[in-house]
Amino acid sequence: MIRIKLGLLTLLALAASSVTLTAVAQSASTAQTVRVSEVSYGIRFSAKPKAGTVKFQVRNASGDAHDFWLQGGGKSWKTRVLGGSQTASLTAKLKKGVRYSFWCSISDHRQEGMAGSFVAR
Repeated sequence: MIRIKLGLLTLLALAASSVTLTAVAQSASTAQTVRVSEVSYGIRFSAKPKAGTVKFQVRNASGDAHDFWLQGGGKSWKTRVLGGSQTASLTAKLKKGVRYSFWCSISDHRQEGMAGSFVAR
């Protein structure tokens, strides 16, 4: 009888750890990916960023150098300067209801229209 109880307890412990590992793996894979395309004097997103972990995949689709800055919720993120056709990524944890601003800081690109904002929903 004791062996049966120990066996059941071991089985329950293994099942519980399996559920925990599955939940951790799912949360890591549920990060939203947003493709960011930088063109001369414009920044386009493939989707509206949602609250939670977001991976921004930034591509410079022009011949001019660009970088990508993101700021909000008391934090800032940025990529390196990208030449034509170069890519970079950054991952940010966005807070629901917070307004985030994004821009290119090269020369006068921000004033020329390479800027915007969104609220994480």
